[in-house]
Amino acid sequence: MFCIICAPSPARGPRKTLLAGFLALASLFALEPEVHAQQQDSILKQAAKIFGFATDVGPPADFVDKTKPSGDLDYIPVFQPPPEPKRPALKKDQLKAMKGDLDGIEKEHNTLRQAFPPAAKALADGGDGRTAPKKQGSGAVKP
Repeated sequence: MFCIICAPSPARGPRKTLLAGFLALASLFALEPEVHAQQQDSILKQAAKIFGFATDVGPPADFVDKTKPSGDLDYIPVFQPPPEPKRPALKKDQLKAMKGDLDGIEKEHNTLRQAFPPAAKALADGGDGRTAPKKQGSGAVKP
């Protein structure tokens, strides 16, 4: 059969090549029916696997299985507001007390920062220590 397909024939060359390709694919699918029954892949995916355009996904790693939550997760519908927080909103006096606590912590951190020489130098240079000072280029004019 190989000699018949490869024999030069100007009138029916493409038709024979197409027929040979179809027969090759049909024979491949006919040889592996048990694999097709186990994987439940479509014929198109099987053909893509044969030609190297598709692959089978392996099982996930152990750490993935261990970290997945058990059971179904709560469904959050789209375009609906999230549920209200369980803790009630703070009243004015509670909010002022919390701001006072935060201000006290800020003062403690400022004293610690002033005791640390690199931080004190950064504050003296006019920065807050979070960003690097901007360097002037060689052609820049200083005021």
